[in-house]
Amino acid sequence: MNSHTSRFLIIFSTLLISICVAEITADETTETLSEALPHIDPLEPDEAVESFELLHGFRMELLAAEPLVYDPVAMAYDENGLAYVVEMSDYPYTGPEHDVAWQDQTSLPIGRVRILEDTDGDGKFDKSDIFADKLSWPTGLAFWKGGIFVGATPDLWYLKDTDGDRKADVREKVFTGFRKYNVQAVMNNLQWGLDHKIYAAGGSNGGSIVPGNDPDAKPIQFRRNDFCIDPTNHAFEVLTGGARFGNTFDDFGNRFICNIRNPAQHIVLDQRYLARNPALPVNQAINDAAIAGDAIQVYRISPPEPWRVINAQRLASDQTKKSPRSEMAATGYVTSSSGITIYRGAAYPPEYYGNAFIAEVAGNLVMRYRLTADGPTFIAERAQENVEFLASRDNWFRPVNFVNAPDGTLHVLDMYRETIEHPWSIPDDIKAHLDLESGRDRGRIYRLAPPSYPEGHPINRKPNLGNASIEKLVAELENPNCWWRETAHRLIYERQDESAVKPLLNLLENSQNPVARVHALWSLKGLGRLHPHILIKALQDESPRVREQAVRLSEEVHTETEAGKESDVVVLDYVLKLVEDSDPRVRFQVALTLGESGGALQSAQVQEALVQLAQSDAQNPWTRTAILSSAAGFEQEFLTALLNKPDFSQGEGLGLIELLAEITGTKAPDKIEQLLANLLDHSESEKPGFDSLQASVLISLGQGMK
Repeated sequence: MNSHTSRFLIIFSTLLISICVAEITADETTETLSEALPHIDPLEPDEAVESFELLHGFRMELLAAEPLVYDPVAMAYDENGLAYVVEMSDYPYTGPEHDVAWQDQTSLPIGRVRILEDTDGDGKFDKSDIFADKLSWPTGLAFWKGGIFVGATPDLWYLKDTDGDRKADVREKVFTGFRKYNVQAVMNNLQWGLDHKIYAAGGSNGGSIVPGNDPDAKPIQFRRNDFCIDPTNHAFEVLTGGARFGNTFDDFGNRFICNIRNPAQHIVLDQRYLARNPALPVNQAINDAAIAGDAIQVYRISPPEPWRVINAQRLASDQTKKSPRSEMAATGYVTSSSGITIYRGAAYPPEYYGNAFIAEVAGNLVMRYRLTADGPTFIAERAQENVEFLASRDNWFRPVNFVNAPDGTLHVLDMYRETIEHPWSIPDDIKAHLDLESGRDRGRIYRLAPPSYPEGHPINRKPNLGNASIEKLVAELENPNCWWRETAHRLIYERQDESAVKPLLNLLENSQNPVARVHALWSLKGLGRLHPHILIKALQDESPRVREQAVRLSEEVHTETEAGKESDVVVLDYVLKLVEDSDPRVRFQVALTLGESGGALQSAQVQEALVQLAQSDAQNPWTRTAILSSAAGFEQEFLTALLNKPDFSQGEGLGLIELLAEITGTKAPDKIEQLLANLLDHSESEKPGFDSLQASVLISLGQGMK
């Protein structure tokens, strides 16, 4: 069935249901609602495979289904190719009695982590073991030293099997206090970063976080944020973020999340940088790389669920309140973006590398976006117009997440539920006729296979990195598939083997792949062997992405050399040279990093570098904020320097000057007299617009002093 036929059928189905609904809504009763809201039957796994429509010859290959797996929401492969699957069987609750609107949820802990294995090499799973059960709202996992960290609100666990029976006998509560409130706004998607920390989307529930073994410790107040932890010492860091379900990196550590009506968001400004200057007004730290809002069109091919049509018609006819446009139409708009994942494998055609795949759970489809650089951030645009990359005619198809798998493809996690909506978003009288737990006994995992990938083809090379030599692990940092690179990256850090240093240095010196050189730099950092002379060379690398990472790493270089303690100022000199770099992301990172230069921050050299960056990049709002975050503590001097620069106040420079004046008024009222004197010294200036500039500075100073 082609997309035109599918679209005709969905329009026809919508019209039929709408006609029926129009009659029902004129005289709604419990009986008529019951008739209008029939149960929708599921498809068996082999039938479901036939329900998909995909572009460009791609297809969905079934890898696992019930009873091997249920309710999959997250998955990761360990170093030996075993798939650990998080099963959120307690979504949205474990009984309607737990559905109390806008109150903390008390659903029973029936979530699990399951191990799946392909024992016969046919590329499909045939063995299933429950690794851990009795988990509450589990939504993500990350490997560490033979075990896994698991996010299961209200707790973050470390689980490990020490006797080889594939069941966790170590169960350590690492943190607790994540608020168990909105089931769709919990922490989720634990992912390893280049910096050897584990990153998670935090959702919007918030909480008061304490160590699991010290409930009386001073809590970390956690609001609408993401977080990361250091697996070696369990240090907890609050990050910029706070969207819904999704958390992914590109090759160079750029992190992306998604919200229900925000398909692709880029974390541009980390909280740790912004925290340096609390007086700095920051309107935005996250960029909507893709168009966001309640009018983003999608193109489903499944018929609208009758309850959705009834609810949409009610909202559209209710003149007493304004509902989102996407809720006043039964179909056609993004309402549930989920599981954003940057594809970074080698099985697909080259134009797919770096694309963002995002599930639209309610619409039974998967969107594909192309990412392009836009200064320090990105623009995400639909890869196809008027049609989705992947869609199903099956209302039960609920794609929630993806995995960059060892075979170089994406694996798609299908929770497979009759209804996926949050209980709070469905009117009670409609909800009374729906079974929101229907499908708890089902779940599917698919391989999103490209045309060149033979059906049923075994994994090209079964992973066995657990027993790999250190030389082998270093060599895998050049693998075109991200799973192999990143698993090797983690294992090198776990082993802390000094014999890795020599091959890492060789890789850094000779690899033609910037991604491999970045992995080598961070691996040397993780081993405590990133000496200043290595970093100085990386700061001069031909790749702007390597230079960018080297600037970031320069914040952390404090090492001993044979000649004694080498001064960080030597490295800083090379960082300062990059204020004139041709790449905007490099200059952006320099603007952030200069604020981490400690005592050197007060040097005239660093301050002049920030002035130079202001002159070249003030027009970019992200870099402008980065510059101001680094100017903490010498705003008045910075402002004076900019006022002395001819023509800087023209155009975008004026906005930066006004922000500096406002911050100075807030933080340093004792320096205002000196600043006013400087303005008076220029009162005779014949420069056009100087009177207006003086007025703007005075107004901003006053606003800061309020």
